[in-house]
Amino acid sequence: MAGSYPVKITFGEMREQGHRGIIVYCRDFACSHNVTMSADRWPDHVRLSDVEPSFTCSACGKKGGEIRSDPVTYVRPARYRP
Repeated sequence: MAGSYPVKITFGEMREQGHRGIIVYCRDFACSHNVTMSADRWPDHVRLSDVEPSFTCSACGKKGGEIRSDPVTYVRPARYRP
């Protein structure tokens, strides 16, 4: 279905994996504007796909975003054992 968002993991699951920040990309691939932000502003039970439609691109004005984890903010989880 055009315009729909696939169901993604929760912010809590993302943080459990060691990711502390997100990158929000404009849904318009021709624009490709993005912004980084902390994932701490959302509670653990909220899915990334639940908040994607609420973003509006500050460059082109298109509604909706694509959220990815920010690798720069990755912290290895304490329970990780190589």
